[in-house]
Amino acid sequence: MDDAVIRQVVMSRMRSHGLGVEEAARVIAEGFSMQYSEISHVVESIRREGARNMLLDSPPGVYAKQVYDEAKLSGWYAGPQIGDEVWPRLRDKLESGPMRDVVPEIDQASTKVVAHLADPAVLHLKKKGMVVGYVQSGKTANYTAVMAKAVDAGYRVCIVLSGLHNNLRKQTQVRIANDIINHDWVPLTTEDGDFSADAAPGAPLLRKRVATIAVVKKNQTRLSALRDWLHDIPEEIRSRTAILLLDDEADQATPNSATGLQQYTAINKLVRQIWSEIPTGTYIGYTATPFANVFMDPNDDEELYPADFIIDLPRPNNYFGAERLFGREPLDDADEPEPGIDLIRSIPDDDAKSLRPSTKKDERQKFNPDIPSSLIDAVSWFIVATAIRRARGQDRHNSMLVHTTHYTDPHFAMKERLEALLSEFMDELNAGKSARFKQSYEREAFRAEEVASRTMPEWPAVELEIDGVLEDLRVVVDNGESEDRLNYTDERIETVIAVGGGTLSRGLTLEGLVVSYFTRTSNTYDTLLQMGRWFGYRVGYEDLPRIWVQDSLADDFRFLALVEEEIRRDMRDMERQLKTPRELGVRIREHPGRLAIVARNKMRHAQLVRVSFSGQRLQTFIFDENDVDGLQLNHRVVREHIAACKKVTRWAQMKDARGNLLPRWLATGVPSEEIISLLKKYRFHEDQVGLRPDHMIGWIESVASDAEWNTVVIGSNKSYKDKDGSPLDLGSLDLGLGSPIKAVNRAPLVKPVGGVANIKALLSHHDWFADLDRSELAQLTDGDTDNPQDIRRRLCGNRGLIVVYVVSKDSIPMGAAAQMNPPSRRNMSAPTHMVGLGIIFPSTDDPSHAASGNYLAVRPDWDVEAVDEDDEVPADREGDAVNVVAE
Repeated sequence: MDDAVIRQVVMSRMRSHGLGVEEAARVIAEGFSMQYSEISHVVESIRREGARNMLLDSPPGVYAKQVYDEAKLSGWYAGPQIGDEVWPRLRDKLESGPMRDVVPEIDQASTKVVAHLADPAVLHLKKKGMVVGYVQSGKTANYTAVMAKAVDAGYRVCIVLSGLHNNLRKQTQVRIANDIINHDWVPLTTEDGDFSADAAPGAPLLRKRVATIAVVKKNQTRLSALRDWLHDIPEEIRSRTAILLLDDEADQATPNSATGLQQYTAINKLVRQIWSEIPTGTYIGYTATPFANVFMDPNDDEELYPADFIIDLPRPNNYFGAERLFGREPLDDADEPEPGIDLIRSIPDDDAKSLRPSTKKDERQKFNPDIPSSLIDAVSWFIVATAIRRARGQDRHNSMLVHTTHYTDPHFAMKERLEALLSEFMDELNAGKSARFKQSYEREAFRAEEVASRTMPEWPAVELEIDGVLEDLRVVVDNGESEDRLNYTDERIETVIAVGGGTLSRGLTLEGLVVSYFTRTSNTYDTLLQMGRWFGYRVGYEDLPRIWVQDSLADDFRFLALVEEEIRRDMRDMERQLKTPRELGVRIREHPGRLAIVARNKMRHAQLVRVSFSGQRLQTFIFDENDVDGLQLNHRVVREHIAACKKVTRWAQMKDARGNLLPRWLATGVPSEEIISLLKKYRFHEDQVGLRPDHMIGWIESVASDAEWNTVVIGSNKSYKDKDGSPLDLGSLDLGLGSPIKAVNRAPLVKPVGGVANIKALLSHHDWFADLDRSELAQLTDGDTDNPQDIRRRLCGNRGLIVVYVVSKDSIPMGAAAQMNPPSRRNMSAPTHMVGLGIIFPSTDDPSHAASGNYLAVRPDWDVEAVDEDDEVPADREGDAVNVVAE
């Protein structure tokens, strides 16, 4: 018999009867009067394919060693099969919609996740894992695909815990119902009804292996009913039915935030109890902000720590996240992050302050401030941007978010103010006055054209649409007290300004979100990231979104983009090392100012994690062009360092391999205390959060206090020309070495603006070896220099290195950068030259340094209590589901 036919029959038997691959194969062999040995090679083929699916390159994952070993020996999921029903139906739906271009990525990622689930044919096998995505990046599409494939492969019950809010549960229910549920399924919840004690009895459903699904809020009443429903099913039946417990927004409410060591929050306790009632199956937490989850106790088997696997969903190419919108600092020399797009607009502090209500309830109820000018600008652009979309032929939902407070009373006052503003706009338009909107068009329309996938219509075509936009535009309050709700359907195209707080701050998708006006802040990483509803996909209108925030909040998001990338790097690194999640210990960088990682009551099991500078290379590449005092201070600091080096060693001008003098000077054997003095006095730009003097100094004092350093001052020996070919004198600076140091050309990037000069890189790759003898360096191959830390350990005796460059105040774009259109770099506009530092730390391979040598940030200031907005549990305003009763 053909192997393909045998394979299909075996897979069908596995899935229809909940059998393991070997058990199913023996049944098939007996049915065809064959020996098992005749088809054992097919069994091994299925196992190998299952193992490969667990080890797919994308997305990266971290999983327990026993899971990895199992994958090598007996991977159970061989991917979608002929005869599958749910996934093919979902795939067809996705391919016919706006996500068609990313279906291959969803397919591959969901296959890897399903391959990590507990084998549904193995009784009493349970696994716990986590899938980490990005805010508004399509996690729902991934877990819907996971559910579809899991049910095709033998899982029979899918339970989705859908966050705290009624509208998010409803949105999730509708999405799943539209995507995967048909007449073969029994839904235990509906669009308007959450799980209740009157749910259809579970035993008949599980006994008949009927595909069953429930979408349940993290609400005590609802979760208690679910726990009891499971408990009432005989354990013998439950153990033979694989159950998928999928926790959407897993970092919200699920982690235990009780302060006592033996205490549990109500939601955490209930989710634990629900998991304990599942003898066979998998718990998967989905989140974009896993901070609280990785701070769970990994040694508590009853806890929902992802002990078996952590999978990092890749960032899709067309996704707009924190890094792409706000930019971030590079993590190392090879890292080239996005610089940010010109979509961010500043809310003046006075405007934000005027919209901040009192914490006193009686004062909040009367709070009714005037609309500030920045919000008027934001509303004007929303109207124009919506008109642009209509002029482009995009008759789609368009939304604006106004999020100024989590208190509900001021939302209704804001709605009245906005409706009055729109009425004023309509009166102006009826009087033939459209200057306000034309000015907004001229100010904003072309500022992000580099990301546009559609051409910008001219103003007359846009102007024709303004009247219709205003007629369709409505203001909605969406909060825990409002009876109105956002309702995006195919029957009604929404043009809406949504005013809200908690219900709009997590999980809920605002369709066609064009403008965000956001003054509310948070004390914690997770809450702040989740409140960024502007993250996501903007297909066809990539150039139109605008985000109005305070400057300090924009800085916080840039920092969090760095944190996100660091976490994912750790996950990828741990996968390469085959580390278990219990060993993972994901490092999370602490904020240098007010932000806490999560509320402190979720950090009971967290320890101060220390980061090593051993062998790392850091460099200054951001300068404040307007800070004359700061620039001149750094001149003095470096002169003092050079003078101090003269007292303990000597300066020598270096030579090339032929003996010719180079424009660089070397001091060897500089003691660590001189380096510490330099780092204490030098003024680093605050945007370079990786260059924290207290961190670097603390590490040197703890680990490398006896290390010696070299200092190299490098001048330029190039002849520069301007764009017309005329000689260009970039100037020089006297640093006390006998002759002035010629400045180098480092033109800053066009963005950011406002006096911040980001030159992207001060050092070149060869500067790793700036203190090496040139003749010795000439003998190295390209392969050698690809591993600079190894070269330094071998040839420099583990010495640290300080590299000093003078960056010209007259730097201009040259070479390819000068030819780019639009330009990526601009002329420097500093009043004086800048002195930049490169820092290569000594390597510390001594095991005794490992425990004490990884120095991190100061502990957060807990004097100001961090309020965890996620623990504000809203009222349950949904009805009970009317369920199908199994016959």
